[in-house]
Amino acid sequence: MKLIKQDGLTFVAVAYGGAAELMNFEKADAWWIYCLEGGKVKKKQLMSLYPKDFEERIDAFAHSVLDAVICRNYGPKAMARLKALGLELYTYNGGIDAAIKAYLNNELTTL
Repeated sequence: MKLIKQDGLTFVAVAYGGAAELMNFEKADAWWIYCLEGGKVKKKQLMSLYPKDFEERIDAFAHSVLDAVICRNYGPKAMARLKALGLELYTYNGGIDAAIKAYLNNELTTL
């Protein structure tokens, strides 16, 4: 099922590597996709379908409903390509739940 952008909903991908800590964009094995509405988590789902190949992953993000991405870090090529897609990029050095909480509390700075 393909997700469709809807007014009032925000979709945020948080890099996941099998532990509670965030991963670098290029090394993430999977992504927690958060659907946010009214400043709260409406739904979250673990997606491991994004390809590991860099070009294929960027293409998958380009054709998604994502509004923002949170990772530990981004390589310069990934950062440039994701910004060109209009995605908001954030870094966070901690756990996944803490990262989305910081996002919801506007405590992260856009790169």
